[in-house]
Amino acid sequence: MPASTLIVAAALIYVGTSLPAYSFDFFGFNLFGKKTEKEEVVEPVPDPVQYDVTLTVDDADLKERMDGVSILVTDKDKPPSGTIGLLTRARNDKRRLIAALYASAYYGGTVNVLINGRPFELIPIDTVVNRGGIAHVQIHIQTGPVFTFDKPQARTTSGTAIDLSDFGIVAGEPARSELVVEAGRKLVSAWRDKGYAFARVVDREMTADHKGDDLEVTVVLDTGPRATFGAVTIVGAKNVDADFIKKQADIPAGAIYNPKRLTDASKNLRGLGVFDSVVIVEAEKPGPDGSVAISIEVSERKPRTLGVGVTAATEDGLGAEAFWTHRNLFGRAESLKLEGAVSGIGRSTFSTSLDYNVAATFRKPGFLGPTTTFVARAEAEFQDTDAFNKKSVGGSVGLIKEFSDQMSGKISLDAEYARFTDTVGPPKTLIISAPMELTRDTRDNTAFPTSGYRMLLTAEPAYDIHNGNAFFKTMAAFSAYQAIDKSGDFVLAGRLAAGSILGSNLSQVPADRRFYAGGGGSIRGYAFQAAGPRSGTQPTGGLSLVEATLEARYKLTRSFGLAAFVDSGGAFTSSTPGKGGTWFTGVGAGIRYLTPVGALRLDVGIPLKKIEGERDFGIYLGLGQAF
Repeated sequence: MPASTLIVAAALIYVGTSLPAYSFDFFGFNLFGKKTEKEEVVEPVPDPVQYDVTLTVDDADLKERMDGVSILVTDKDKPPSGTIGLLTRARNDKRRLIAALYASAYYGGTVNVLINGRPFELIPIDTVVNRGGIAHVQIHIQTGPVFTFDKPQARTTSGTAIDLSDFGIVAGEPARSELVVEAGRKLVSAWRDKGYAFARVVDREMTADHKGDDLEVTVVLDTGPRATFGAVTIVGAKNVDADFIKKQADIPAGAIYNPKRLTDASKNLRGLGVFDSVVIVEAEKPGPDGSVAISIEVSERKPRTLGVGVTAATEDGLGAEAFWTHRNLFGRAESLKLEGAVSGIGRSTFSTSLDYNVAATFRKPGFLGPTTTFVARAEAEFQDTDAFNKKSVGGSVGLIKEFSDQMSGKISLDAEYARFTDTVGPPKTLIISAPMELTRDTRDNTAFPTSGYRMLLTAEPAYDIHNGNAFFKTMAAFSAYQAIDKSGDFVLAGRLAAGSILGSNLSQVPADRRFYAGGGGSIRGYAFQAAGPRSGTQPTGGLSLVEATLEARYKLTRSFGLAAFVDSGGAFTSSTPGKGGTWFTGVGAGIRYLTPVGALRLDVGIPLKKIEGERDFGIYLGLGQAF
């Protein structure tokens, strides 16, 4: 789309689905033009006791943490009811603050809460503590010495010794109580990973030695029997075949128990798109043969969805799209999606043509096992871009494979017949190709990543039967993300991509198969397809591509964020990336409105090397981060 394109309206209508409805608020208005109002009903507090509070602690580093733990401090503006309410709050506060001291390895610390100068424990409940209009609360905390672990001991009920240093409890280290609790969880998890489904901590003792300032820890683990998976039952299935659900869950009876299989089963079933919820429940006790019975409880979504959308753009004019989906055609989560779109109504370019697209996509999960999906697609379209006009019909069949939680692959066989006008290249093509794709994704969050990376490798051998030309198109892209603060609000993101077409010269490669750069998902500051070779004022595309981006993202509030970026690269006439053309660089900034389905992104980019006849800046609006 052109650099100045702005999507100014969008709407989706879902019919016959169980999806929740979302309304995105923008400065108090939602996308449907209605003023949003949030009213909070506050029940009056009988006999409210106003008070002020001060908290002192002899370790300045703990002050902020203790302020956050104290209910008397955090809820100061929410007065309790009567003297008994304030005394109850003080009693609970003392417990919380002592627990916080233990969590920081201070087992000899003291917490004193005074109300009007008296220990709260000595104040009768019928005393009027706010006789002067306000009560005065003082919290005094003395930490005492830091305690350390003293030869922590752990064993199973059968007497096997366990080294707790493997689980974070090390002799001589600060004896934070939360480490003991966490060690218990890790201990149980480690044995469950070994097949002991019913492992549990049956005894945990912590004894503070105030003479030596150390903490003695003893943990006893009952491992239970090593278990196998037992019978799997399905609850809640109505229109989805129960045997198919079991197959997709892939929890084989008799296999050694492994909690990761249950996690994978939940992921596989949720990925089918036919369930609102999936809950996997393990039996609390082993069966007679030592197995773990599994119950899979599902809630089905309604099978059909109808959606429509409207878009408007400054240069591309009006557009509309619609789709219909059936997500459970034959009872095994087979889906059929029919979609159509038209755009370019009233576009401001010299062309009066409209863009059309109609397609049908069939997907069958569990085709060659629970992690493989068969996909077939038929499509017809007419495209009118600055680089070419194209009319085409085509189809493809392929497989999508999930190799692991982080790696997936795709392979398909495609066929397409196309006719081109206003382009440098073959006017007609009949191409058979076999595109392949491999993805590795370690991001902690796909919508708002703060760590990890995503790597994409693609390869497509293709043969143009009509013109007798063969070519090989390949591309690699790598994106990495790293938060530079503990909260994850400030993130540096980088992307590097390179591609090449081998086997044919530029004039032999169909216009739509070449590389183009420029636009909101490429080099911002330049129009769509503009950052590359040209014939006069018309983009021609290239045989190679390089794109490099560095972006700083900062989350201002829960709903808004800012970004600054530098994009560089371009498309080139040589098959060697970076040769046979010009490098383009754009800089800019943007704002992000953070929604439940991703960031609504508005970017403004400025080209550092202006192209004659193009705008001095680009404005881009989209859903989701740039990469």
